[in-house]
Amino acid sequence: MDAMGEDTLNEDIGKLRNAWVAESTCPDIRPFDEDLFADVSEQIQNQQAFIDKTVTETDEAFTASLYQMEIDRVKFSLARYLRTRLLKVESQVLHILASPEQKAKLSPAELDYAEKYERLVKEHFTHCVLDELPEPFRKFGEADDAGDALRPNQDTYVFCRIKEDLGEVQLDHTMDSRTPLNAGDLQVLRYLPIQALVENDEVVLI
Repeated sequence: MDAMGEDTLNEDIGKLRNAWVAESTCPDIRPFDEDLFADVSEQIQNQQAFIDKTVTETDEAFTASLYQMEIDRVKFSLARYLRTRLLKVESQVLHILASPEQKAKLSPAELDYAEKYERLVKEHFTHCVLDELPEPFRKFGEADDAGDALRPNQDTYVFCRIKEDLGEVQLDHTMDSRTPLNAGDLQVLRYLPIQALVENDEVVLI
């Protein structure tokens, strides 16, 4: 594995970890990082081919095994990120599919999974519960506010790091006080007031 490839791989691992942490701590589904997914997948494919060739053509089996451990670590990190997203999709599926803005955050594969999962949940719930109820009550997720009813709790507190000087920010709309947010600060804040800052990558969840 060349030095440039190894540096790129290490950088991707760091980005994957940050993406996983942000996804794990954010109440909302985060936008799918298409570029990171494509870069990591390509790195895995290229480096795996290099390792396989090294094992076949040389006697450096031990060195190749070390590289293989590194590739396996990247695969684990990628799977962890994707698995965390799918678990959130399952828990928020009605809310996500009811909102074009939330649906746009999913990858095509995730959107397909969400739609199939919602269909299975509806079929199961209809068979086990709704069919036993009187006709007027046989509804599932058809109310206009059905998605809002399952909205994630955006008032929860999150750990975050301020990436740049943001000046004084109003974090509580019921009060006139403002809180200074300076680059490098570590804070525990309610998610809703900083949601736009997180989406603009001015504040990072940790």
